[in-house]
Amino acid sequence: MKQFITNLALFMVFAIAFSSFNACKTTQQTATNDNAVNAPANANTEKTDSKSSDYPPLPVAIADADIELVDGTVTKVSGHKGKVLLLDLWGIWCGPCVAEMPHLAQLQAAYADKGFEVIGLNIGDQDGGPEDLGKIKAFAEKLQINYTIGRIQNTTTGQFYRVSRQQAVPQTFLVDREGHLRGVFVGGGPKVLNSIMETVEKTMSE
Repeated sequence: MKQFITNLALFMVFAIAFSSFNACKTTQQTATNDNAVNAPANANTEKTDSKSSDYPPLPVAIADADIELVDGTVTKVSGHKGKVLLLDLWGIWCGPCVAEMPHLAQLQAAYADKGFEVIGLNIGDQDGGPEDLGKIKAFAEKLQINYTIGRIQNTTTGQFYRVSRQQAVPQTFLVDREGHLRGVFVGGGPKVLNSIMETVEKTMSE
């Protein structure tokens, strides 16, 4: 546990990209409300020449949490081990979330045959209530989203917020084939999207 905390602290310093712009603050009552802190904006320093084991594993509370997909089935991040995963927290009501979705769809199309998968995780409405699965599905179809879409519970959203230390969406988490975090990106806009694309490309090339 001590080693995990040490690795996570190093990861927060060296491998997380944050943006205070183009993000929607949430008002959900999660386990992190009392402990959330503001991380430095636009800190985008990356490790180089690092192996997967140098990065912290995705917390078990996230990896094993249920994701209710729009087709009515349930999956878990841990069930996709062996793939590079881009986990995107979003809401229909969040403009920056919607704006980045076509770019994530482009990444899905570019790397799908190389073991890459985007999973869009709807966090519910602004008040913390769940958004209707049918509404989420129709919304994704309207935008012609080509990647997996589902929704998560508030407790799972809170676990993501514990990692990023930000209560805002969009938030995007890159997980490598061994289940280790390779990047956390908060906010939208060109700068964040470029960081996502560069980190995905680097991780896919390893």
